[in-house]
Amino acid sequence: MPNHTLHWVSRATEWSEPDLSILDNSRDVVPPVPLDLVSEPWRKWIVDTASATGAPQDYVLQTVLAGVAGVCGAGVRVHVTPAWTEPLVMWLAMVGEASTGKSAALAPMRRLLGTIEQERCLRDEERRATHAEQVKQGREDWPFVPSRVVMTDTGLQAAAQTVTGNRRGVLLWRDLPKVWFGDDCVDDKECAAWLEAWTAGPLTVERSRLPALDLASFPVSVLQTMWPDSLKAALLEGDKSLPIRFLYVWPGPQDHRALAGLDPVRDDEVLERLRRLSSLARTPDDPCELRFDERGVKALDRFLTDLHAARQSAEGLEAAWLGKSRAFIVRLAGILELLGMTGGPRGRPGAIGSEQVDAAVALWRGYFWPHARAVFDSAELSDHKRRVRRVARWLRDTRLPTVSRREISRRALSQAATADETEHVLQRLHYLGYVQPDPAYRDKSGRPSTHWLVNPALTEQKSGSETSEIQKSR
Repeated sequence: MPNHTLHWVSRATEWSEPDLSILDNSRDVVPPVPLDLVSEPWRKWIVDTASATGAPQDYVLQTVLAGVAGVCGAGVRVHVTPAWTEPLVMWLAMVGEASTGKSAALAPMRRLLGTIEQERCLRDEERRATHAEQVKQGREDWPFVPSRVVMTDTGLQAAAQTVTGNRRGVLLWRDLPKVWFGDDCVDDKECAAWLEAWTAGPLTVERSRLPALDLASFPVSVLQTMWPDSLKAALLEGDKSLPIRFLYVWPGPQDHRALAGLDPVRDDEVLERLRRLSSLARTPDDPCELRFDERGVKALDRFLTDLHAARQSAEGLEAAWLGKSRAFIVRLAGILELLGMTGGPRGRPGAIGSEQVDAAVALWRGYFWPHARAVFDSAELSDHKRRVRRVARWLRDTRLPTVSRREISRRALSQAATADETEHVLQRLHYLGYVQPDPAYRDKSGRPSTHWLVNPALTEQKSGSETSEIQKSR
């Protein structure tokens, strides 16, 4: 039996400050967007768009990365060695509670990509005529697919059919509470198909009463919003192969931004640069190549050495995510080179050298990795830590001066924990400054207390519902 010996206090008034960090989803502080790594005019556009929409800069950064991936896709490949190339396909996640600015951050880039899509559609007439002739000759058996940059349908067949008319790929755009990690997959074969989307690999989709769709390349980028609770459930219960391919951002509460004195958002500059990137990208079988030079390869080698060591010491989802990070770095280096090209006098991208690799590593190591760790740590929170947080919140919200162990078990934990587990929770809360054994119920030495005093400082904390409303208004 575990040792429940407690340190008895001499007076009930001797309280330490309670550790309030356990009330806040057990999340460490995550770093802000490293704007110095983003070239102009993208940097200013991120800042101004975030200020104008009241959204975190983190979310706007994700839309920039998604926008570049959306117009380029497999039409641009990053060439590291003859045996290693990566498409500019990105899977990006914006994590946050309801009303934290996710949809507001999405809207500006969605409008810009809509303009790019409309301009592409104006050039569809020649493709449409060719398609009609092929149908007439019996060489084509599915409807004409117009030019698309963005799609919202997560059905595999719908995505594959869209890619048949958009060979460089499409951007799957999701702004819904429910997290999508291939949830529409009916079997392992369909889930494997979505993995091909991340690598722009070949795909065959069987269709009922119709010939199969054979794609030499199936590039699909993803940008989606995620509510934390839905994300945790998906990470704990679902297949892990898709989640570890996402770059996550999960910013904390934001400061209020005054509306007065805001700089106008220069959408026209960013739109022009998206147009240039769209014109630069070609097709999967003849892509625009961004090649690593010798300095870039050496810089990447240094990073891969560090990454190998980091992965050996990591566990669970984080270790699996680190395993995909070699691809993240290469793709980020390619995107940063394109952002720099469109922001400077150069009309074509150059070689990817140590500068681009070092910038990609800094963005990954100093920003995306801490955010991913926050996501995975939250999902992998132990049952004991969950109980401690749940009881701590219950004590704060009920504001009772004293509680019994039985009350904790029945009311705070809904009888979902054993007596021993409940006792461990109380001992932990005692250490954290939330409760003390009630001297009025002092039992024999070495026996756990049955009643506990609650730290009066908790009555000064806002209740859970009040806190939730404040967070939602941010």
